[in-house]
Amino acid sequence: MRLYVENCRKYPALIRYLEAVISMNLIKLVTGKPSENTYIVSENGSDAVIIDPGDDIQAINDALVENNMECRAMLVTHAHFDHCNSCKHFQAGGAKVYMHKKDELLVKTVYNLANKFAVHFNRFVVDEKVKDGDVLSLYGLNFKIMHTPGHTAGSCCYILNDNIIFTGDTLFNLSIGRTDFPTGNASQMKKSLKKLFSLEKDYTIFPGHGLPSKLSTEKNHNPYA
Repeated sequence: MRLYVENCRKYPALIRYLEAVISMNLIKLVTGKPSENTYIVSENGSDAVIIDPGDDIQAINDALVENNMECRAMLVTHAHFDHCNSCKHFQAGGAKVYMHKKDELLVKTVYNLANKFAVHFNRFVVDEKVKDGDVLSLYGLNFKIMHTPGHTAGSCCYILNDNIIFTGDTLFNLSIGRTDFPTGNASQMKKSLKKLFSLEKDYTIFPGHGLPSKLSTEKNHNPYA
């Protein structure tokens, strides 16, 4: 098992915990101006699924090459540029993009926020539109989709192998995503958080920005819970 958590190296206890609970290959990269978390996961060590391919094609490609992996699929939690600006590149190599249909508007308009950061947006086509409750079986990995609107209308969380949740910009370590961007909605965010916190299992969460956390920690200590 390879576990590469770039901005967690100064937290050795956290690294030890993650190594104990994660059985598959997991690589975390911090990409782009807003310091977005891109996650590369692989069950067999060669076929990779990328969650939120951020705004740094070179860094993502280097990580794949270094670990002898090929990108086979991409899961987008929401379509702000910092979470999907490498999709087009890896899509050209044959990887499919999975995303909720309600965020297609962001891909097609300035609502993806690339202009706000003076970044060129690489527009892509969504291959497979996911919806709440869908289960994706991809290269030995099982992802359950949870639609969690609030940060954007199509925001989703991806539950992996029933012990990890990639929460995008819905839920952070002791914080949550903004709701004042286009298609964001504070009332929907509140409902989405309630939905997440209703889960009984104590999942490890990997957010779109910042450090990992535990769902129990967020239930008990997140000021927005």
